[in-house]
Amino acid sequence: MTTLSDLAFHVLLALGDGPSHGYAIGKDVDVRSGGRLDPTTGALYQVLRRLAEDGLIAPAEAPDKKDPRRKYFALTREGRQAAAKEAERLDALVRTARRRKLYPERA
Repeated sequence: MTTLSDLAFHVLLALGDGPSHGYAIGKDVDVRSGGRLDPTTGALYQVLRRLAEDGLIAPAEAPDKKDPRRKYFALTREGRQAAAKEAERLDALVRTARRRKLYPERA
């Protein structure tokens, strides 16, 4: 598997606590990224489709069944592993930045 894009990683993070629908995933990505990533509907669903094709997410049952039009998605085991691998990669970059005094240690 290749490195995840920022948007793909944020989508996996949004699904870390359980299944969610596209609109809620998009809002989570927007908030978690501090507005840096504000995915358009087209971009979000393109990433969702690609993640599903790669086996990292799968369709899920709607927990409340209030709106049958909403498509829910959930992380697969492979998706959880991919998110963990990406988090490890980013952690290694932060550790390197700290060693080179480009990013301060936490208090």
